[in-house]
Amino acid sequence: MTSTDLTMLKLESFEPGRRIAADFIADSLRNAIQSGSLADGAVLKQAAIADHFEISRVPVREAMRQLLAEGLIELRAHHIAVVRGLSLERISEIYDNRALIEGYLLERAVPNIPVGVVKELRAAEKAMRGEDDHEEWLRLNGKFHRTMNEYAHDVTALELVAQLKSRAERYVRMWGTGGGLHRPEEAGAEHVEILDLVGVGDAKGARAAVERHIRTTGERLVAYGRSQQG
Repeated sequence: MTSTDLTMLKLESFEPGRRIAADFIADSLRNAIQSGSLADGAVLKQAAIADHFEISRVPVREAMRQLLAEGLIELRAHHIAVVRGLSLERISEIYDNRALIEGYLLERAVPNIPVGVVKELRAAEKAMRGEDDHEEWLRLNGKFHRTMNEYAHDVTALELVAQLKSRAERYVRMWGTGGGLHRPEEAGAEHVEILDLVGVGDAKGARAAVERHIRTTGERLVAYGRSQQG
């Protein structure tokens, strides 16, 4: 079986007493998967990962349990762990579900979002339009949506959004510069529409707008993926 190159895996500095080793290993593997550095189907051998980090297999095993629960890896015959690939149909489902959950969150959040926060979000939206680096734009975009959603005060729904986002993140990063996926002006106009509705307290309108916004991104992503299959 072909060995997977693990040289891209790096650990952040350990913080004894705050997080366990398995968390840091899971972070490293998750980041490599989400960036596309670990490709779909890449084999993840516990022994090789333990040797790479010069640690025992116990925290590696726990880290892989975390990634399995998140849907980022899967077990095949003989308990071999591999990076889980997503079909275009599954990517479409993920964005449809994200749209529904984030729409629900925003509708709940609208009555709770302070005027000052809306002003801050408008400033953030303007800054995002001038951002050419796709990775940085994605980070700012995630923060933009997360800031609004947190005012729904629904931890479970926020966790579901984070999980769904994590599972499709690598395709957004890998395909980000193709097929019109990096669209700061168009996305910015959609953000303005959402903020305008939030600003006047139109919770249902804001919900509909954010659902359209997320589905548009999903449709663009799937369309680009389909174009690469031909």
